[in-house]
Amino acid sequence: MTTLHRYVARIFLLRFLMVLLGISFAVLGFEMVEAINDLGGDEAEVATLARYAALRLPSFLAQLLPIAVLVGALLTVADLLRQRELLAAWNAGLSQPRLLLGLLPLLLLLGALQFVLNDQLVPRTTDALRAWGVGEFRASGFLTSRDGSVWLRSGDDIVRVSEQALEAERLADITVFRRDGEGALLERLDAAEARRDGDGWMLQEVVRHDTAPYGTSLLPELHWDGEIELEHLRLVARPPRELALTDLWALLVSDGYGQRPRELYQTWVNARLAQFFGAPLVFCLAFALGQGWRRTGEVTRLMLGGLALGFSFFILDGAAVALGEVGFLPGALAAWAPPLLLACLVLHLLLKPEAAAPINLPLPRRG
Repeated sequence: MTTLHRYVARIFLLRFLMVLLGISFAVLGFEMVEAINDLGGDEAEVATLARYAALRLPSFLAQLLPIAVLVGALLTVADLLRQRELLAAWNAGLSQPRLLLGLLPLLLLLGALQFVLNDQLVPRTTDALRAWGVGEFRASGFLTSRDGSVWLRSGDDIVRVSEQALEAERLADITVFRRDGEGALLERLDAAEARRDGDGWMLQEVVRHDTAPYGTSLLPELHWDGEIELEHLRLVARPPRELALTDLWALLVSDGYGQRPRELYQTWVNARLAQFFGAPLVFCLAFALGQGWRRTGEVTRLMLGGLALGFSFFILDGAAVALGEVGFLPGALAAWAPPLLLACLVLHLLLKPEAAAPINLPLPRRG
């Protein structure tokens, strides 16, 4: 990075951090007021409040970071235009694409920060909050039937197991309905217990019901090649935004064990990867819009236009992900279409012919 790039990055980071931390702490303050009853009311200790604030802050930072990048970048461009500093750089031959290319380390830093917050800090802090059982983060269970049984899917097989057994991290009182590829029932296996056995499970004290021909047999043990990861089952009831990419991928491979649609995790695996590009793209949007007012230095329309386009992108991105979750759009399309549209808009603004036109400033006439 050149001296100019470091100067622009320093101006942006100052405004970005002020906006991000200011809004985050303001929202956290309102959150603390609402949650203070769950934390002990007026008798809540300072350490308890500080712990809750530390665990909630990463979620707010992850949600507000793209907005803070947009506002910080717009404020940076506005200040540079007002002081004619960008104008001097353009007249010296530094184009807007070259300026953004020099800021590539900053853009990568913003994308990495967004990814780390969403994929590492938010899952870990929400895990701690759910283990704590405070407020809206009280422990959530599986989708159970009226008799307290949990129905799962492993490949073509349907599995029924008691919720109490899953909470104890073991498979007991398990029923397996084995099916063929077309869904026809082949046999029913009732087992008192199951334990890990290589790539599958060893069922103990099995009552086997065959369908063709119908018959019943008792077996001391029977190997079942089903795939049920107990450590992943606890994640099924969690919102996808609270899961790490590896957990999302594991639930995608297992089709959510039949508790959640495959489209939900397919969308969020792609969305987690696409989130890396959100913050860098809105940063580039602000600088690309700055070219439209480079001759006049007017910043009001720049701010309003940038905020309108930026929040339109945020709304479109959220709506597309919601449509992908329910299967209305393919997961990859729902996650990647909004960033690609924003990238096309930024390229259009940067490469349009008038953006490269020379700037002729009117000079005062001498008397």
